Amino acid sequence: MQRNLTWMVWGLLLLIALPARADEVFSLGEVIVTGDQQVVNLATTVTEVTAEDIQQRGARTVAEALQQLPGVFVQSSRGKGESFVSIRGFNDNDVKIMIDGVPVYEQYSRQIDLAQFSTANVAKITVTKGASSVLYGPNAMGGVINIVTKTASKPTASVSAAWGDYSTQNYSVSAGAPIGDFTVYMGYNYRRSDGWRLSSDFDPGFWANKLEPLTAALDPIENGGKRYNSDYLQHHFNLKLGYEPSQDTKLYLTFNYFDNEKGVPTRPGWYFDEWKQWQLSLVGEQKVTDWLRIKARTFYVSHDDTLRGRFGRYPNVLNQSFVLSPYENYSTGGELQAFLDFGRWSFLKIGGSFVRDESKQREKSLVTNTWTPWETQAADTYSVGIENEVRPLDWLAFVAGLSYDYYDPRKAPSTITTLTSDIDSLNPQGGVVVTLSESTNLHGSIGKKTRFPHLKELYSRVAGGNPDLKPQETTTYEVGLTHAFNDGIVLSVAAFYNDIENLIARQGSGANSIYVNVGSAVTKGVEVALGADITESFWAGLNYTFMRTEDKDLNRELEGRPRHRANLDLRYRFPFGFNLSTQLSYVVRQYGRDNTYTPTALIEEWKRSPDFLLLNARAEQQLGKLWGVEGSAFVEVTNITDRDYYEVGFPSPGRNFLAGLNFRY
Repeated sequence: MQRNLTWMVWGLLLLIALPARADEVFSLGEVIVTGDQQVVNLATTVTEVTAEDIQQRGARTVAEALQQLPGVFVQSSRGKGESFVSIRGFNDNDVKIMIDGVPVYEQYSRQIDLAQFSTANVAKITVTKGASSVLYGPNAMGGVINIVTKTASKPTASVSAAWGDYSTQNYSVSAGAPIGDFTVYMGYNYRRSDGWRLSSDFDPGFWANKLEPLTAALDPIENGGKRYNSDYLQHHFNLKLGYEPSQDTKLYLTFNYFDNEKGVPTRPGWYFDEWKQWQLSLVGEQKVTDWLRIKARTFYVSHDDTLRGRFGRYPNVLNQSFVLSPYENYSTGGELQAFLDFGRWSFLKIGGSFVRDESKQREKSLVTNTWTPWETQAADTYSVGIENEVRPLDWLAFVAGLSYDYYDPRKAPSTITTLTSDIDSLNPQGGVVVTLSESTNLHGSIGKKTRFPHLKELYSRVAGGNPDLKPQETTTYEVGLTHAFNDGIVLSVAAFYNDIENLIARQGSGANSIYVNVGSAVTKGVEVALGADITESFWAGLNYTFMRTEDKDLNRELEGRPRHRANLDLRYRFPFGFNLSTQLSYVVRQYGRDNTYTPTALIEEWKRSPDFLLLNARAEQQLGKLWGVEGSAFVEVTNITDRDYYEVGFPSPGRNFLAGLNFRY
């Protein structure tokens, strides 16, 4: 493996001997190009995280890159220790997450651990909230997150390395160049760590009966220092091949490969021996006439993971009856879109998409040491949408769209006697943008969104699958204002209201749990964001989100959704090449399950988590140029104050360090 890695690095570095550098956004990786001022983007809230933002914040993963955004909340202590994102109170399985326009998720649960995706070759991350375009299809109730990777219009190369606590190591290398009508871009990222550090104020006594207990003969009880079972190993390779014989014709082949393994700090004794995902997509665009453009995309996504478990001393509580639990999943599909631009009276977009999801799983029994048979479940999703933008006046624009979405379950495990019936849904939406002046815009939008039940909710034997589930439906409303005080200071305000019907939730615990449509829920609030170039060297960003949530059936707030959340991002460039950035986050009032383990039972309570404030910082010194190579050295510190805090009933990282070098050509 080491020899192959060495040759890969040297092969990429051969492209360094080229005269310029330019990483660019892969525009074909977007479904709706946010760089174009399309009305559908202006009528709702669209936030972008650029490659510069990612670098300045020291974000190594997509999960970390999203942590400073208004209305977006990332939790890293849920489930199997994964990092999941919520948008305006919607869980990650209510949000459509894509890489270069291709939907990515674990096909069984329709969730994805964003901490497994490196930002090393990310050009930008676009977050679209509220009434996103109907061309995105179903399962986008909370919005859309699209991770857009880099390409190269000029020769480019980069190398970076970083080291931190507990043998943490990060290495990445990338290179790209146009060659005639062709473009090639490739990168490799390697990350490993023995784990992360808990706060010095961590109290083992407080957590003694709250973390899943194991006997000392199996594993140590959490007692501070390095968080038990928080180690990981990640490999990420990406390749992009492009062909552009003219300005009117583009064709790109993209390959992403992730080969990871990781511990599960929320479940001592659990470990992912395998977490692999690879994605192959082909996208092309043809400008037929001045008013007609056609884009097509086809893709295949494979996701396999194997969870290794171990039995605790409370078998009736932990319900860990397996030694190994592998999943083999895939998605395949495609989309076809036509864009017809007839001027201000009609910019028409028509699209259709298809996705087949299939998941296979089995377990090796702890008791019998034998394998259960493979169980397979699968479903097809179809969507057809039409959307039109009209600009009757220079200061007034409208967008209206309609999608027909169809969900067709195809396979169920052998234990399910009746296959879930087909489900279809009609989803309209509309928006308006009013330009009050060159510096001030008003917008409003309303739309209906549908989220179909995923395979786990329908068919899971362990988690309580229910084949009779109805889809979740949401009517989303938004009004907002954007005002530019000058070229360097921009304020945006958005108020939102989401009315959720047929909310899918899991009731009960253990073997008695089941997914049901519990009724309705509401999320509503206000987002405020201000970005300011205070001087040529000093930039400040401030955002605040106020959100109220209500599970009307249980008459309580939704789990893990803060009432108040504020973020401050400060960046200063000194004249001698020294850059300093710091980020502060303040989280107030969130509720979740609080577990207490007794020798015979698990006691679960609903409690408010403590409020917390986090401070991170990054310092970087430019090393100047040598033979055209730009170099820099940096140091990063997360949770500077070493705050001891927890989310959804699990402790979070204390102060951790990382330092490294970057070289670009």
